[in-house]
Amino acid sequence: MGMIKIPDQSLNYFQEKFPEIIESGNLAEGQWNNAIADLVTSYTSAKHASVFNSNGSGLVTALKIFKEYRGKKKVFLQSNTMYGVKTIAYTSGLEISGFVDSDLDNLLMPTLKDVTDFVNKLDKPDENVFLLTHIGGWVNPDIIEIAKFCKDKDILLLEDCAHSYGSLLDGKHTGLFGDAGVYSFYSTKAVPVGEGGVLVTNDDELHHHASKFIIYDRFDQNLNLGVNFRMSEINALFAYSVIKESEQIFNSKLEIAKKYSSACDENNWSYQDALIGNQRSNLYKFILIAKTDNPEEEFSQISKRTSPVYDYTLGSDGTSIASKHICLPIWYKLEDEIVSEVIEQLKR
Repeated sequence: MGMIKIPDQSLNYFQEKFPEIIESGNLAEGQWNNAIADLVTSYTSAKHASVFNSNGSGLVTALKIFKEYRGKKKVFLQSNTMYGVKTIAYTSGLEISGFVDSDLDNLLMPTLKDVTDFVNKLDKPDENVFLLTHIGGWVNPDIIEIAKFCKDKDILLLEDCAHSYGSLLDGKHTGLFGDAGVYSFYSTKAVPVGEGGVLVTNDDELHHHASKFIIYDRFDQNLNLGVNFRMSEINALFAYSVIKESEQIFNSKLEIAKKYSSACDENNWSYQDALIGNQRSNLYKFILIAKTDNPEEEFSQISKRTSPVYDYTLGSDGTSIASKHICLPIWYKLEDEIVSEVIEQLKR
């Protein structure tokens, strides 16, 4: 049983266009990276999009630009995020100021109060970048207020949108509330293409500098900052083939979510709905939330496969948040028998 599946139209399109790449001889720096950027700007209404070989590359790029060209010295993260985000922050060369608490009742993400309380303890808030992560396919419900607060404090806001391509709050895509955002198209994400990331921004200067991390100018002897984080043309064609079918993928996952939601409602499980108030989730995850202080017992009737637990701590509440939710399988073209098996476990 394979987890990653893509629409038939995507595979057909890739197979049709692939010979053109071989015939052109452009295995890098060709048309398909630009095609992805155009597709993402059209879909999200971002002014600029830069295509990277991963979400991490895009995040490192943005943080390094903020350090070198915006004078930032530090970065703070949220407690409930992937451990690799901490690694990315270190790689950027910025000092980590700390971790903002996350709230189980705020879709597992920091509230405005959490951010305010943390920032008010900093000696020099304006030296910081806030690397905020949208979790599970949902948009941080307080993102509009958090973005305004950061702007008032001269804190740059970088959105880690690895989970949230296609997720909306008030009709606005993640990545566009702060100074920049970076999507992920890794093989386990909501729109899976193997490897890939896209940085979006409405900031002309940031976009200009970001381009030097995709193809640094070989002829600019004064360039001090740049590497090659670009995507190959073959990878880019495959990515384009899948990304253009994003809504089909989301709609398929929504049908699975409806079945899970009905089973949860009938059997008194607490879960995060795909359509909460004024936002739409891309359903990267379907999340069950513990209703008691004994989540191990509460979730005991559900068969679970867990990821390794690494010896690290992100803030004071990271472990608590992690233990109080589990994720049900919900990828594109998930087999009916697996969906039925999950529903049976929810009934037990």
